[in-house]
Amino acid sequence: MAGDWTMEEVGLTVDVLFDLAHFRVHTTMKGRSSYLLPLPTTIIGFFFSILGKSREHYIEERKNFKAGARIIDIGGVCRENAQLLKLKTGREDRTTEELMLLLRPKYKFAIWGKRETIYLLYKKLNNFEFDFVPYAGISDFIFFDIENPRIHEHFEETYTVKNSYAPRNIVDSVELSEKSIVYNLPYTYSGKPEFVVMGINVGFKLKNKIMSIDGVPLYDCFLVTR
Repeated sequence: MAGDWTMEEVGLTVDVLFDLAHFRVHTTMKGRSSYLLPLPTTIIGFFFSILGKSREHYIEERKNFKAGARIIDIGGVCRENAQLLKLKTGREDRTTEELMLLLRPKYKFAIWGKRETIYLLYKKLNNFEFDFVPYAGISDFIFFDIENPRIHEHFEETYTVKNSYAPRNIVDSVELSEKSIVYNLPYTYSGKPEFVVMGINVGFKLKNKIMSIDGVPLYDCFLVTR
């Protein structure tokens, strides 16, 4: 089923390739694990950096947009060990921590929101005219290439999601294959931990209908579905 949401809103999809990426799991301040796919808040921030929006504007405006991601391909997952040096009076403490990196991930990012903002974003993507360079979760890693920006005047409504994610509370069943990788990971909403299920080579059947464009699910910035 297709829909229009409002005449003042449209969507955009674009393929984004990174050499390395790390989308830190939220609920651990020193977390070295990475989400396989960036959550809506990260995707909205990615697009807002291209538009040159300030952090204050991002915090104020993100609630007016929906976003999501679908993984197209990934080269692999790398785990590096880093030694942290803690300086204390009279002694040094050395601890080893693991850092999880995503190798050559390629995604289809999607965003839905105000027509004027989406068309401006589409123009900047086509012209490779970025106010700020968007990065892959942490500022050490920037994008490698951006391809195929498309405007979408309509969205679909669906009960299924593939190679993406969904809030755990609306997942009805999971379709797996021999090559499936699935993570059940925390995120924070209103100061409390919630969970999102995400994966590669996996399908999710949902209890609720959600919006999507070009096979990419669209959620509000905090994945709230109730």
